[in-house]
Amino acid sequence: MQEADKYNDRKESARILYTKQDYTISEIAAYTGADEATIRHWIQSGAWDGMKRSLLTSRPNQLTHLYDLLEKLNKDAKEEGNTNPKTVDLILKYTASVKNLETTLPIATIIEVAELFTTWLLKKDLELTKTVTIQLNAFIKQRIAANMWL
Repeated sequence: MQEADKYNDRKESARILYTKQDYTISEIAAYTGADEATIRHWIQSGAWDGMKRSLLTSRPNQLTHLYDLLEKLNKDAKEEGNTNPKTVDLILKYTASVKNLETTLPIATIIEVAELFTTWLLKKDLELTKTVTIQLNAFIKQRIAANMWL
């Protein structure tokens, strides 16, 4: 493996550990073999903090977090032998949030996917892209007007 490939692999490993696994800079340095100053440079130049924040608020991460909270609440309730009104209220709120996240798709996501798809389709068939774009726009406008998400 060439030196550039090793460098890129280390950098990518560091990015994943920082943004998705929430490792500290010193933990990443120990794991990857890169020095802490290099990792700080990668974080700043690659805007990893913004990436990390956006991943934290992503739908899959929020669902995972809510499921973890529900699991803990249910476990605590079983251990206590009784459930107080505050715990029941939290369980109901978290369950409603899970249901909302699992059954809705934000309009921004629909638009993003539509743009990606039409860009891809444009390279294959211009006329079909025109037709599909018209239909996608109508679909999105209808969803926005009705305040309906998938």
